[in-house]
Amino acid sequence: MDAAPEASARIRDDPQRWADDVHTALLRQLTDPARQLPATGGRVHVVRSWAGVHDGHPVLHVVYHHPWWDFTTGLRRHLDEVENYPLNLPAPDVDPAVDLADNIATSDIEEPLGSVLESMAPDEDGVWWWGDPPLPADERRRGPAPGATSRPRPRLR
Repeated sequence: MDAAPEASARIRDDPQRWADDVHTALLRQLTDPARQLPATGGRVHVVRSWAGVHDGHPVLHVVYHHPWWDFTTGLRRHLDEVENYPLNLPAPDVDPAVDLADNIATSDIEEPLGSVLESMAPDEDGVWWWGDPPLPADERRRGPAPGATSRPRPRLR
């Protein structure tokens, strides 16, 4: 079953509620004591998170510590671009917000950063942000271009 039409209707009807539903489902998943990272185990620790509507987009912000690197990471994700997520649910009774939250947890937050590391920008609290613009660190990002050698890079463990 393709859940994109149901998700699109919910987003259109109440984008804040959609953002809150995805946020609640994501926190439930990331704080589940049984959830472990693939291969190495360990867990992502959520420092803080919030959901809202910005410029008409339902948006999720998650600040977290990942056990594979030694810096605090921030993700900003638009929640209305459901066509970018594989919302093909295994059962018709699975909530699309829960499915999207699982996709964000698994494919964004728990995965290694890879080439994303090159485009991350630190905010004034030292959180290294990635995801959908505008990132909370965009004002600082307008200084040196991403990847400039003068810019300090976070260290991976």
